[in-house]
Amino acid sequence: MKHSKTSAQAGFSLVETIAAMGILAMTALPLMQVASDATRNASRLEARLLARTVAENIMARSIADPARIDSGLETGSELQLGRGFVWTRTAGPGVPGEVQTLTVTVQMDGDPQVLARLQTLRAVPRPYIVQTEPGDGADQ
Repeated sequence: MKHSKTSAQAGFSLVETIAAMGILAMTALPLMQVASDATRNASRLEARLLARTVAENIMARSIADPARIDSGLETGSELQLGRGFVWTRTAGPGVPGEVQTLTVTVQMDGDPQVLARLQTLRAVPRPYIVQTEPGDGADQ
């Protein structure tokens, strides 16, 4: 038996091919949008994580520093994995023997949006006074 195929039955027609390409294009566009959104969100999350790391570093240094922190604003900048961040530390009044509020906010360099904000209390040490007894030789 011979299989006789005509040229019309040999493959896809041009209309079928164009219809298949149209369906593929309509489904590929939303998939590309989802992939683009996922990449953008990952970048935002990375920036927030790095900003949080900068805020934690500034806060840890502020708490560990034995020097008195004057009340008011202090700003600075830091690099974290090659990205520039600007931080602002706000210190409340520092009365010796009481606590002082510290707030650190971090933004990407050139962007007004705050990516990280930390707040804590810090003990303000009393001045250390050495008392000497008369006749112990410390006052000579």
